[in-house]
Parts: sequence; C-alpha cells; structure tokens
Amino acid sequence: MSTHEPRPIPSPGRVFKDTVFEQVENGSYVVYDRIEQKFQITNDAWHIYSHDDVKYAPLPRLPWQPASIPRDYGNDEILFKEISNFFTEHLDIANELLVDVYSSFVMASWRLEDFTVVPYLFFLGPLASGKTRALECFHRLCYRGLMAASMSAASLFRAQEAWHPTLLLDETEIYNRENMVEVLALLNSGYRRGQYAIRVEKVDSGSPQIALFDTFGFKVLAGTQELAATLQSRCIITPMSRAVKPVNLFIDEEEAINLRNKLLMYRFKRLGQHADVDVSRLSSLINNARVIELFISPLQVAPSEDVRKRLLKCMKQNAQSRLDAEQASVEARLFDAILKCEDNVQSGKISTQAITEAFNIGLSEKEQVNNRFTGRRVAALGFEKCRLTGGHAGFYYDCKLVERLKMRYCPPLPNLTSLSSLTSLIQLPSKTIENTLRGQTPSEVSEVSEVNPEPLPKPSVQEVLEHVRSCFREGTMEEWIALANQAGLGQKEAQDLFEGLAGNELFWQDGNDGKTLWRWVKE
Repeated sequence: MSTHEPRPIPSPGRVFKDTVFEQVENGSYVVYDRIEQKFQITNDAWHIYSHDDVKYAPLPRLPWQPASIPRDYGNDEILFKEISNFFTEHLDIANELLVDVYSSFVMASWRLEDFTVVPYLFFLGPLASGKTRALECFHRLCYRGLMAASMSAASLFRAQEAWHPTLLLDETEIYNRENMVEVLALLNSGYRRGQYAIRVEKVDSGSPQIALFDTFGFKVLAGTQELAATLQSRCIITPMSRAVKPVNLFIDEEEAINLRNKLLMYRFKRLGQHADVDVSRLSSLINNARVIELFISPLQVAPSEDVRKRLLKCMKQNAQSRLDAEQASVEARLFDAILKCEDNVQSGKISTQAITEAFNIGLSEKEQVNNRFTGRRVAALGFEKCRLTGGHAGFYYDCKLVERLKMRYCPPLPNLTSLSSLTSLIQLPSKTIENTLRGQTPSEVSEVSEVNPEPLPKPSVQEVLEHVRSCFREGTMEEWIALANQAGLGQKEAQDLFEGLAGNELFWQDGNDGKTLWRWVKE
C-alpha cells in the first residue's frame, strides 16, 4: 500500500513565532527569521516552504497588488511621511488631520496580527467626489488590499477567513438592501478580533453543517449614502467633495510599488513590536469608548509625538461630532424635556403629558409629538412606567438614571491639564527598535519626555462656557462652578468667571425655597 505525501497548502503567507513569510510579485515566498532577524536565503526561490512538517505553496494568482521585494525604509517617521505624501498627491481632503489617520491606517494594516480591534474608514459623498480614487490609493498601499467590486457574500466570507485582506468596498449603499444583509453581518463583526460570523455552509444527510468565519481585518468603505447605524459607528468618516486643488490624474504606480516594498520590510521588522496605549489615561482625554477603539491601532503605530498629537486632535473632533449628533437626537431632546420638568415631579413620579408639553415648546404643529410617542421613547431611555393619581400615564423619576443620562448627553469636558505629555500615553516595546524615533532607544525617549514635558493647552473660556451651557440650565452657583471645574478651570478661575457673568446678560437670579438659583437668560 503506497502512501502519498500531503499536498502543500495554498497560502499567500503565514506568521509563526519564529518565522514570517509572504508571497511576492514573482510568485515565490520571501522568508524572514524573526529570531535571528534576517532573511532565509535559498539557492532557488521559495516556491515551497515547510514549517513544522507542513508545506505551503504560493497562490497561482494574487487578488491584490503585491510587493516585489522588501526594501529598506530608513525609519518609521520617514516611511510615514512618504505615505502621507502619496495621499496628498492623489487626494484633496478638506481636513488635513485625516491624512495622518490614513497613513497610520496603512502602516497598521501591515501588522494586523498585533491588534485586537481595528478601525474602518468610510468615504461619504456625492458622485464624482473622489471616493473611488480614495479606495484606489488604499488598494495600492494597504496589506493585501482586496477591491471587492463584484464578489458574492459567500466569496467575501471565505476570502476574509483565508487571507485576512484589507477589504475595500465601493458603492456601499447596496448593502442597505435586504439581499445584502450577510455582507452587513460580515462588516459588523469584523472590527474586533475573536468575533465570528456563523453560517450554514451545507446540509449533509439532513444535518446542517455550521461554519465559523473569522472576519477580523481592516476595511475601507465608500458610498453616497450613510451606512446602517451599527456599521457607521465603527467607522472614521471622511466627507468627500469635488477636488479644488490639483491632484495626480493617475495613480503613481511606480511610487506605489516602492512603498509596498518598504511596507513589506516594515512588516518583517516591526511585527510584534507595537507600543501599548494607556487606555485609562486616554479615556480622561476622550470621553467616548468607541472613538478610542477606532484610534488605538493608529496610535500604536504613530512614529512620533507630533503625529500622536494630531491623531488625538482628530479623535477629539470625531468624539465631538458624535456627541453633537447624539445631542441632536430625539432621545437627547426628550431627556432635556425631562430635566425641564423636574419641578413637576411629585412623589417620585412625572407625567408623560408634562414631558410632551416641554418637548413641544417652540415646535411647529407639524413637528410636535403626542403622548404615545413620548411614552415609547422615554421608556427606551430606561425610565419605568407608572400611573399617577387620577390614572394618568407617567414614569418614575429615577435620579440615578438621570445622572447617568447627563453623562451621556452632556458629558464633562475632559480636563486637559491632567496630562503633561502625550508620550505618557504610549509605552514603547521593551526591545530596542532601531527604526523609530530617529534611532533613539525607548529609554532615551522616556528620559527626554520626563525632563522636557510638553504641556497641553488649557481649554479656552469659550470652550468652558460651551460645556457649561450644554449641561447647566438652572441651579446653584456651586453647581455652575463644579461644571466649570470639570471643563478644566481651577476653583478660583471658575468663581471669577461666574462673578463676571452674574447679573449681566447671561444670568438672572431667582429665589426658591430660600435657595438662590441661576438660569441662562437666553438658552
């Protein structure tokens, strides 16, 4: 009886503890020894590679733009700058901070194995606004950039499971259709490691065969319509418009492959050496957990303090945009109506009619809501329904829930004075990394940071007032000053600001049960 040697497993590349190999343009492998930190050389090209008695063979044809050969890239800052230049030469983006996001996204995509959560990018705009050009740029630079123009849902699942490419999807408005819900499920589950899409692959002898698909990976989307809310919350959004500055008419393919070659070397040398971000301290700057998740991997690959500062500024913009959208929601406006009805709370209960009337103030008859609408939405906020004296519908006024919702719909401005330097947010790997921060070792960087901390600016008076105005409607002087403290002012500064405003156009005084209450003259 003859025994047949197992056939090699088709693979574009794998990562092991001691080795990483990747298929390149000529159809062979480049193999890098992670322990010795050098390439494994053979007399012939690596058309078959064995590891732990398992043989791997290159794919007959790669569905993405591959590198041709690893090239030296100098250091991380130089590579980052070259990637940024590529984007600015091919795209006209109004918010220049997003170019830093794109460059760090590209670098992070070549080190997918280092992260547990990754962002999606979403380019949203009308026809002929540069969305497809943006996808083309990422297609040329990202690790295994796969343009999925006409792939079925089943093909997408299998490609994501087998290759973990950077998935690039155009015309995402089609995923709002009922027959594309499976693709939406893939996208919803793929931003966090360990989340799987479960599908029935086939039915064998009457028994369904369940298949798990690992959909984790970086993704770039483009479309003319907003995405489903669950998916859009996982995206860093770029609003697109027609270019007003000159950009390259065609993709610079020579520069693109030059950058892919450098990024392949970056992958070999930097895989497994990502920096750790102090999430607890970052949370004191950005009061939005989802935004922090989206920017973790870009921050971990950011090559310098200046880049991290610009990413942080972009994070703040993103968090504020999400907060503005939430504060403009019906739920936020209903919660505001509940706060305005605090004087109407009797025996721990508040009537649905009172909330409805407060909500409808200033609205046209067409925009006004009824008690049934209010009842459904207030219950969705978490308030428990009850009956008032006389049988009228209402809700229990839950003080703890009110305080939680205040943190959601009018959170305190982060105290920027609590951190002296962004360097303290980033812990570089214990190994010396030759290609970062102009050749300095992590210890040298740490010493410089401790000796010369770079303080972040205090919030302006206008920022403080915007925050207090968003949260304070009526209350005592002490409550007003406490909100100003949360916004970053010291006790004396907050008290001086209050005294400068008291009695003028901003406030008026009202006596109530012996307490002095203050209210904005114009809300």
